[in-house]
Amino acid sequence: MTRKRDSGKVAQAVRLYEEGMTRDEVAQALQVRGSTVTRWLGGHARRRGRRKREDVTDDEILALRDADHLSFREIGIATGMSKTGARLRYYALTGRPRPDRPDARAGRDDGGMPAGGPQQDGTR
Repeated sequence: MTRKRDSGKVAQAVRLYEEGMTRDEVAQALQVRGSTVTRWLGGHARRRGRRKREDVTDDEILALRDADHLSFREIGIATGMSKTGARLRYYALTGRPRPDRPDARAGRDDGGMPAGGPQQDGTR
């Protein structure tokens, strides 16, 4: 048997979530399961992971990198962000693809074996 959706509780769940409560906090406040809140929120759900630092502006990131020529580590120290957070935010703002990293397995066949495979004469 399925129950009818309580539109009042759904609206309350959306409002609480948009005010900053977590899914589990909303569930506890409304005395329902977390999976119910997830279903109710639908498209209102935030992205997973850490939230964007609102106290660090996009212009600040761009200025520190482009005008002051700071490294991502230095930007992280100056803003209280992580090095990775500063780097990912900068790349998202500029639309630049991440620079390719050298392939750690360059010069190797499948499985990380040296080119040509293992030695067949018993030597290592």
